[in-house]
Amino acid sequence: MISNNVFMRNKLGIISGMGTRAGLLFLNKLMDKTDAKCDQDFPEFIVHNNSQVPDRTLAIVYNEESPEYELKRSLDILEKCEVDYIISTCVTSYYFLNQFDASDKSKLLNPIDLIANRLLKEYSHIQKIGLLATTGTINSKLFHDKFQSLPFELITLNKYDQEEKFMKSVYMEGGFKSSDISDYAYDLFNEALESLIDNDVQLIIGGCTEVQIGIKNAHVNIQFLDVIDVLVDEVVDIMNLKKIEIAL
Repeated sequence: MISNNVFMRNKLGIISGMGTRAGLLFLNKLMDKTDAKCDQDFPEFIVHNNSQVPDRTLAIVYNEESPEYELKRSLDILEKCEVDYIISTCVTSYYFLNQFDASDKSKLLNPIDLIANRLLKEYSHIQKIGLLATTGTINSKLFHDKFQSLPFELITLNKYDQEEKFMKSVYMEGGFKSSDISDYAYDLFNEALESLIDNDVQLIIGGCTEVQIGIKNAHVNIQFLDVIDVLVDEVVDIMNLKKIEIAL
């Protein structure tokens, strides 16, 4: 009998490009949490960096071009690659993805559900939770609808701080969606973060995948739960990215 370390071979599909940097951060975190000793130990994944998806917040808030066509195109591409699971690295995109037929979204991992489960399991002692997310995500009520059945109070920024600090830090020229991020974007993000903390929240949810870009340079003493981290943990778990011993 010979023992050999192998992975259970599932394939992950990733819808990226919203923004591209956030998608790359997801991949980096996934690699960091994968137990691998060589090339063959890493998971098999297909990335569609669909940078042509229209802006999700503009579609929700201002009724501009819907991203549904491009999101469906991404799903179709990944389905043709015969992936077992699909994630999107844009939280707001789930407002549209959730509206697709069950057959189209059957392999989709839902980060809102994952956040809710993590809160109930590990943070049941928390009462007030702050949410940093795009205006599109907030207006879509993705989190708020979920929280109606949860024992937590969900707090968001006031309108001024939401638009002039957080959203600006993400969307401005030199913001977190840019290839070159300015110091001013980080300053605006920190101001938004401090404003949310001033509401006496005990934990902050990073409900936009760009939040992870800003939070790494923030110097605050508060518990933080990021959507990307929760998605990575789920992928590591369901794809069995820990080595198992098989007798040959």
